[in-house]
Amino acid sequence: MPDGKWRVTASRIVHKDRWVHLRADDCVTDEGAVIAPYYVLEYPDWVEVVALDADNNVLLVKQYRHALGGVSTELPAGGMDAHETDPVEAARRELLEETGCAGTLSLVGETRPNAGTHTNRTHIVLARNVTKVAEPQDEPSERIESVWVSCAEAVRMALAGEITVGMQTASLLRGLAAAGVARIQPDEK
Repeated sequence: MPDGKWRVTASRIVHKDRWVHLRADDCVTDEGAVIAPYYVLEYPDWVEVVALDADNNVLLVKQYRHALGGVSTELPAGGMDAHETDPVEAARRELLEETGCAGTLSLVGETRPNAGTHTNRTHIVLARNVTKVAEPQDEPSERIESVWVSCAEAVRMALAGEITVGMQTASLLRGLAAAGVARIQPDEK
C-alpha cells in the first residue's frame, strides 16, 4: 500500500512579509494525480497558555481581532519568536507581555492549527499559581483586557462557543484536564 505522501515537483514563494508566508507547491500524489498549485502557509510555532491561579480560576484575555471584526475571548497566546526554541519560555514571555502575570509553567502537549495548509504547531502550556507581577506590555496592535473566570465558567464558555478560536478551546480543555481540575470523559452507555 502506498504511504500517501505527495512528491513536490516545484515550489515557489507567493508572498512573504512579517504577517504571512505563502508558498505554492506543485505536487504529484502517490497515485500520480497532479495537484498544482497547492498553497501552504508557513507560520512560526504558536504557544497557548492555560493559566490558573492558586484557586484554579482561569485567566482569559479579551482583545479586538480584525479578521473577526470584533472582540474575541481567548487564552493568553502568541507566536514564538524566530530565536525561541523552548515553547515553555515563549509562553512565559507571552503571559508576561500580554497580562503582566507569571507562574510555574509546564508543557502539556501540542496540536496542529490546520494540518491541511499550515506548517506550524501550537504548544499547550499550563501555568499554575499565576499572579500579576507587572503591568502588561504596551503594544498598539494588542489592546488586551485580562479576565479571571472559574474553571467551570471557562469550560462552559468553551462548550457554548463563547471562546470561538477552536484550537484554543482544545488547548483549554487539554490544559484543564492535565491540571486535574476538569474531567472530560465519554458518556457511559
